[in-house]
Amino acid sequence: MIKNFIKAMHLLLILPWILFSAALLSCSAHNNKNKVQQQNALPDLVIYSPHPTDKIEFIIREFRQRTGLYVNVIHGGTGELLSRLRGEELSEIPSADVFWGGGVESLESAKELFQPYISTAAKNIKPSYIDDEGLWTGFSVMTMVIVYNGTLVPENKIPNHWSDLKDPFFTSRIIIPDPEKSGSAYTILNAILLTSEGENWDLLRKIKHQSIPAGLASSSTDVHPSVACGEFFAGLTSEDAVLSFAHTENSLSIVYPSDGTVAVPDGVALVKNAEHKENAQAFIDFVLSHTVQELIVHNWNRRSVRTDIKLPSGAKPMEDLKILPYNINDAARKKDRLLQAWRSL
Repeated sequence: MIKNFIKAMHLLLILPWILFSAALLSCSAHNNKNKVQQQNALPDLVIYSPHPTDKIEFIIREFRQRTGLYVNVIHGGTGELLSRLRGEELSEIPSADVFWGGGVESLESAKELFQPYISTAAKNIKPSYIDDEGLWTGFSVMTMVIVYNGTLVPENKIPNHWSDLKDPFFTSRIIIPDPEKSGSAYTILNAILLTSEGENWDLLRKIKHQSIPAGLASSSTDVHPSVACGEFFAGLTSEDAVLSFAHTENSLSIVYPSDGTVAVPDGVALVKNAEHKENAQAFIDFVLSHTVQELIVHNWNRRSVRTDIKLPSGAKPMEDLKILPYNINDAARKKDRLLQAWRSL
């Protein structure tokens, strides 16, 4: 009888674990089934984006949960994705519905690839951040800065101006993003050129020379980690990249150049002949909504294009900066010529 009692107690003890394990297996099987179904499903929306995957995952997931739409995101550099779009237009086999990211001067130079759409959020967005024809809308605002390693750069060598980077102290110690691959790098190139009445090619040439032999990065997001770890003493990048990293990395310091900088939005655009046009418009409205725009300020340290959202923590107000006049249309028209000149430096 005692043996029977022990067996009964043993069953009572292990029964919850059996049921729990069965539930886990059931959930796992269900999740795997969903994954297989999602992988085999045709997408409800295709997005081309140069944004880093870790930054946009949450936004994409939230959009899926709210709408039930299956989204396929194709990642790549701004130039690479625009070239892909051009190839698709020539072949008349459209793929993308939305282009999300890249400096708006890059989008401006490829306006023939997009169709007009004025978002429902437009009334809360600064008019200067919306294309006159509605072919693109700013998503966030990128201010171009200098970042330096405060442990390695003495106080008397802090680069407060773009021109300070010509100092022999920085020879082979500067990392800069390649404007042929990065949209924000093309904006930086223009910022440096705008520091004189004519195009300041002499300064740009010297800064590029200072980055030889290894300091030419394929993306602006490669700059600040390289400076933080001491591989390079200083670098050129966008403000948000540094603010995000500086919260956890004490060696990094940020400079808004006293000889002037530019603040330019990256954009979002509806692709011409989009197969999923209504879904694409819903997505554009979503990323320009107050909810998502607050998210990019708090999580990405990007300045919002909206007028009803505060600055990222640690960012200087625009009125405290010397912002150079920057004509987006002009920068777009000159892009081929400027990149050709850049290659020849």
